[in-house]
Amino acid sequence: MDLGLTEIQKMLQESSRNFLEENCTMDFIRAMESDDIGITDEIWKNMSEMGWLGLMIPEEYGGSGFDFDDMSILLEEMGRVGLSGPFFSTSVIGVQTLLLSASEEQKKDLLSKIASGSLRISLAFNEKTGNFDESEVTSTTAIKNDSDWIINGEKLFVNDAVGADYFIVASKSNESEGISLYLVPSNTEGIEIEKMESIGGEKLYKVNFNEIKVDNSQLLGEVGAGWSTLSKVINYGASGKSSEMSGAASKVMDMTLDYIKDRKQFDRPIGSFQAVQHHAADMAILTKVSTQFARKAAWKLSKTEESQIDVNRSKAYVSKAFHDICQISHQLHGAIGYTWDYDLQVFTRKMQHQKLSFGDADFHHKEISKQLGLN
Repeated sequence: MDLGLTEIQKMLQESSRNFLEENCTMDFIRAMESDDIGITDEIWKNMSEMGWLGLMIPEEYGGSGFDFDDMSILLEEMGRVGLSGPFFSTSVIGVQTLLLSASEEQKKDLLSKIASGSLRISLAFNEKTGNFDESEVTSTTAIKNDSDWIINGEKLFVNDAVGADYFIVASKSNESEGISLYLVPSNTEGIEIEKMESIGGEKLYKVNFNEIKVDNSQLLGEVGAGWSTLSKVINYGASGKSSEMSGAASKVMDMTLDYIKDRKQFDRPIGSFQAVQHHAADMAILTKVSTQFARKAAWKLSKTEESQIDVNRSKAYVSKAFHDICQISHQLHGAIGYTWDYDLQVFTRKMQHQKLSFGDADFHHKEISKQLGLN
């Protein structure tokens, strides 16, 4: 296993870093926190033109045909600048859900539109507990009525619901004990969207589905087979968030090193003090290992069929490590790190969401225990 970057990945890393640092400055990131969509039309169009929106979409559907380990490099760079918005929901979660479960006709219709930037998708999965296992979906139901389905239920923590063109709704049905997936246009009568507050400016919503009628053409995959798709999609989400956090950790590390080199006490930089150097060394280790864990999980997802424990290990470790990196950075910065005008607090606030998204450290530790037979 070679976790070094390929030439194509190096080019993707360099080009994406240059674009994001130029166009997604911290002023832009702060402005997008209060924006309903979280991205401008211009940046979204640029992402389409550069092939980012369709990075993992096969070429026959209008995409670039790259693998998930390539996408992970792009996600690292987005994490470095603190970019949220609908990219992850659409081009990671939405694309993978469609690739795994959609019919050929649905793929031809939807994937090309995602790649062109004309369509956005949001997964409506979580309900009351916020867990990422099959038991989460209990109250959302789809009742078969002749040739149609009637969906009722409430979904929480739906990412990027405002601005989405379609919801992928996970629901129980009266035709099967398992979970089924339905593609529901967001402008369907009976859908109610309510904003949920988030600490990092993420676009989280409560979505109510009231007597929503869909037909068989809107069913993704087989009735009752949705969890087979969702379990894989959640792995892509967990691995992707690990990549985002590893990129953000690298940025926080750089910010901290710059600060301790410039900040002076007793007529010398505080970085010259051994106690401060110990903290910096701890941050460096956590950052480096986080990157390796994240890249290994992404590589395993792309190249092998046995990636589950690597994804769990990555999300568990990186979630805790990035939290600790931010904590150490704040300790070295002192009070200024908490001020609104300073950039460190932006990454710290976003970290609180990232570490919970697609399962926190405790969830993934339990999954590891199950696989090792320790429960």
